[in-house]
Amino acid sequence: MRTLTAFVPLFLLASAAFAGELPAKYWIHFTDRAGMSLSRAEPAALGVSERAVRRRAKVGLPAVGTDDLPAAPAYLDALRSAGARIENTSRWFNAVSARLTPEQAAVIARFPFVRSVEPVRSFTRPFLPEASGAPAKADRTASVHALDYGPSLAQMTLINAVKVHDAGVSGRGVLVGMLDSGFRWKVHEALQGMKVLAEYDFIQKDTVTANEGDDRADQDSHGTSTMSLVGAYKPGQLISPAYNAYFMLGKTEYVPSETNVEEDNWVAGIEWMEANGADVVSSSLGYNQFDAGQTSYVYADMNGRTAKTTVAAAIAARKGVVVVNSMGNEGNTAWKFLTAPADADSIISVGAVNGAGTYASFSSTGPTSDGRTKPDVAAHGVGTYSAVPPGKVSLYSASQQGTSLATPLVAGVAAMLLSARPELTPVQVREALRATASNASAPNNTVGWGIVNAYAALLYHGLVAGTDPAVTAVPGGVSVALSVLSPVPVQKDSIRLYYSIDNGASFNDVPMTLGLIADSATNSGRYAGTVPGVTLSTDMKFYVRAKDQSAARTAPYGAPAALFSTRESVSIVIDPPAPRTFALKQNYPNPFNPATLITFYLPKSGAVRLAVYDLLGREVAVLAEGYRAANTYTVRFDGTGLASGVYLYRLTTETFAETRKMVMVR
Repeated sequence: MRTLTAFVPLFLLASAAFAGELPAKYWIHFTDRAGMSLSRAEPAALGVSERAVRRRAKVGLPAVGTDDLPAAPAYLDALRSAGARIENTSRWFNAVSARLTPEQAAVIARFPFVRSVEPVRSFTRPFLPEASGAPAKADRTASVHALDYGPSLAQMTLINAVKVHDAGVSGRGVLVGMLDSGFRWKVHEALQGMKVLAEYDFIQKDTVTANEGDDRADQDSHGTSTMSLVGAYKPGQLISPAYNAYFMLGKTEYVPSETNVEEDNWVAGIEWMEANGADVVSSSLGYNQFDAGQTSYVYADMNGRTAKTTVAAAIAARKGVVVVNSMGNEGNTAWKFLTAPADADSIISVGAVNGAGTYASFSSTGPTSDGRTKPDVAAHGVGTYSAVPPGKVSLYSASQQGTSLATPLVAGVAAMLLSARPELTPVQVREALRATASNASAPNNTVGWGIVNAYAALLYHGLVAGTDPAVTAVPGGVSVALSVLSPVPVQKDSIRLYYSIDNGASFNDVPMTLGLIADSATNSGRYAGTVPGVTLSTDMKFYVRAKDQSAARTAPYGAPAALFSTRESVSIVIDPPAPRTFALKQNYPNPFNPATLITFYLPKSGAVRLAVYDLLGREVAVLAEGYRAANTYTVRFDGTGLASGVYLYRLTTETFAETRKMVMVR
């Protein structure tokens, strides 16, 4: 048995040390990139995914640009030598955020490669009172639709998203990024089925976005609710627009007793999501009034080019990301106006209305200080039915209100549009939403172009086909049904189903006929065709081709290069941001019974050992040993068979060692 010696007293001393207040955060902007260039640079080497490359191409951008180059390593080393604790690195701004004393900031500002040093701002977010009135009850009129929305039917009907679901469009294939306070999705009945491909905590620097460690009890409440309004799926309770989308989660808002929201985390989050190919980013955060001792933004700064988050949102939009952000809840305050980054150009800023479609007085107003009308659109934001973290009286609430709740509904609609028409640019998505909204003929600075109409927006750019085909067994084969919709007459005899049972090497085709009619004037509706001689267990690839009076279209988009399959698979791989320093994180959950997760960071490849010991120094488990590539790792420790009590876990590399304690309670 290996025995742990010497380090136990040091650990106990460290745990008893006084933890002083952290130094303030500063932005440090560099003058250049120290000679780095894009010459022969491959996207993957710069952390830009193939998915991001394809999305950038549709807005006419090359695979990589200068703002994909990292900050110069020599500059980062010099900052660390000067005592800077680097928190986040921004490629887009060629800058880092770092913890500095005022004295360190003054010294670093004089470095020849430093262009400027300025404070990172942190917003104090006001809490809104809960909406009055009785909680929503299930509306059984949902039975006339394909899905049972329960109490969420009203908010989905207001934005006409139910009709889009009936047409077989639910966000499939779209990657949605969420930036918020945290997400307790794995244990909620309406969220645990969501296709989350990656999550990262930009505060704790780990891959856990639910509450952990010293997080306040309601830290992940806000994000859990907003996430549920994009993609929740619990029939009879809560169904949201893009329940078939993929998701990335970024925890960027820290909620201690004073509710501080630091803008550098938001910037880091949206850069990570863009590089990994997010199609839509939903953010229900805003920045204007800051903590005591900091310089707040003034209305003149709401001009689309001043606030860090605003500039970052605009960069993401230029790179092909549909950015959807809340206007803010300042309508009844002295500030009144929108909050950054809602002032960004080319993004979709969202205001709130009540269930009757009337402007909610708390919803921040436009215009931007340079005269642009805001918001762009509005959605349900008063008494909106949403999920809340388990542990409360109910798993759902109809008493919350805010533009925070309207925003994810609109983001979900944007994902629906991109699911059916992935070729659309952010400007085209915004145009479709604006032009078909309830106030499009007379946009104003309270509700903008008005309440979103998801179905009308879906058809705004012409012929579309559903993304969720229904495959069912019929005598002699299987039936494939798919909606084909158009604002002009569909050529019924043009609808054909192409199928392959040899992995796409060859295709046969059969006609599809109109069954369930959505609009008889345009021959829009659900078309079905029968594939003979196959069963539901057959590995079949297929696509649909359709025409109307003005265009032809395939479903899925890009077929036959892209195909539907009776055996759907997920092939998107997303890595967390590369760690900058060695670290061993506090296990989660803690206390635990019987298992817990331990995360550690390796900024350099090399030999690693992670082991668990009891308080006598006896080794009880080895969780990692041997060579590991530079990355963030999370391992599981199962304490089954061990006694309750305190255990120590220690990470050792060639140049780093750290120990932490954890508690198992039976």
